Amino acid sequence: MAWRWQILATANENLPSADYNADAMTRDFLRDVARLSARAQGPLLVKDMLAENGIALTVTPHLPKTHLDGAALTLADGRPVIGVTLRHDRIDNFWFCLMHELAHVALHFDNDEFMESLDSRDLRDDGQKEIEADDLASEVFIPASEWEKSDARECPNIISVINLANELGIHPAIVAGRARDTSATTIVCCPLWWDAGRQGDCSV
Repeated sequence: MAWRWQILATANENLPSADYNADAMTRDFLRDVARLSARAQGPLLVKDMLAENGIALTVTPHLPKTHLDGAALTLADGRPVIGVTLRHDRIDNFWFCLMHELAHVALHFDNDEFMESLDSRDLRDDGQKEIEADDLASEVFIPASEWEKSDARECPNIISVINLANELGIHPAIVAGRARDTSATTIVCCPLWWDAGRQGDCSV
């Protein structure tokens, strides 16, 4: 697939200097990644953080007529590479896709048995590994225990979304995205971040 080769070619142009550190892929590490979403330079900071642990990150344009949002692949030297598109140019989508692919690396990466993953948030794969990656990504950003007791779940609005985001140290668009995906109520706050919270100008 053309996009797969584009990710690998881009990663090979700027390989991480560090070896892949599998021991670093803990939930605490993933939560540190999640908290970078609240930083203005989050996409650049996360690229550096991953590179320090031997993981390459590329952000590439999506191919027309495809539904690809992210991929977890393997470089020729056996290190993982994550590719993310900006098909849905939203902050929540960028960070969730990134975390979903990181979850694949944390849970499933093995030089001999790792199954490369090409993912779309619109065309979900109900396979066990995809469910595991989704569940871990969701839990890292917003633990179920916090979501269940949050006003952002029952009554999502600007105040409740910002309050939960501040408590968790993540970008409010991620909380708004969770509310949009799980709530039957109208989310008053979302247009603010859907319109203004673009990732398209980030080059990592």
